[in-house]
Amino acid sequence: MRITPRGPVAGAAALATVLLAAVTGCSSGSGDDDRTSTLLTGLGTLARDSGTKQVTFLDAAAVRKLSKGGSRRFSSIAEPASSLLGPDGSRLFGQSFDVSQVDRAIDTSEVGHWEGSFDSSAITKSLTSNGYTQSEKDGRKVWTPGDTGPSLQVSDAEISYSGRDSEPMSAVMPEKGSSLADDKRFRRAAECLGDVYRADFNPAGSSAPVPLAALGQQASSAAENTEVLCFVARDDATAQDLERKLRAAVDAGAPKFDGTKVTVEKGDQPVVRAEVPDTAEQRPGRLIISDVELWMTAAKDG
Repeated sequence: MRITPRGPVAGAAALATVLLAAVTGCSSGSGDDDRTSTLLTGLGTLARDSGTKQVTFLDAAAVRKLSKGGSRRFSSIAEPASSLLGPDGSRLFGQSFDVSQVDRAIDTSEVGHWEGSFDSSAITKSLTSNGYTQSEKDGRKVWTPGDTGPSLQVSDAEISYSGRDSEPMSAVMPEKGSSLADDKRFRRAAECLGDVYRADFNPAGSSAPVPLAALGQQASSAAENTEVLCFVARDDATAQDLERKLRAAVDAGAPKFDGTKVTVEKGDQPVVRAEVPDTAEQRPGRLIISDVELWMTAAKDG
């Protein structure tokens, strides 16, 4: 199953339901390491208004390398969080398409952008057989459905899609300064996550005590995975209070959270960070699949 929590969060019960229900161009700047830059570049391909729902970034090529040392261990988080990878995707993209062709992906419940190696001729042939037609909109060649379905842009190296009815592709590859990478909260969360191969961002609204929460996955090998929780707080007081509650939740959840480090960084965008190591028996993604206490701790204030 994929980790694909969707939509804004309003309280602990809502967060638990959302998180467990479906188990998922250049940016205006870059981080200090390549993977952080890759994450910000991914965020830079979606318009800022895409950040009202869950956003998932995946470096699928990196996961495939890690999976050679234990494919089952990474199975819960190994695929992009996109509804197009279900039966509808098989119908649209045709038999020549396989999820292993996707190297990097960033998806919401409505829009997404994939990079990889695709057979664009076979895909466009499949789209045509499904009633799609191609037209040029704002300098872009866009495939649109005859009835219902997402609009798409397809090349050998990229696939972009949007399920929006009004100006569908405007959410993908936005103008400079208007992407998720330019959103202070998303940028702050990305900086907090650091060197991750997967990141799930869950917004809760600008007025919430914790307007944005994110979970990142780090691994130097198949046997060594660390999950990083980053909570962008409304203010320093909220951040300090959440730090205290997370430390208490770590202690109460022993031994499954053993080795966890909780820190807080104050400032204009205060953030609370919980770095949680996995054992060889614990599968990546567990913090929003089974061991949800730390998420719930933050959600109770939401």
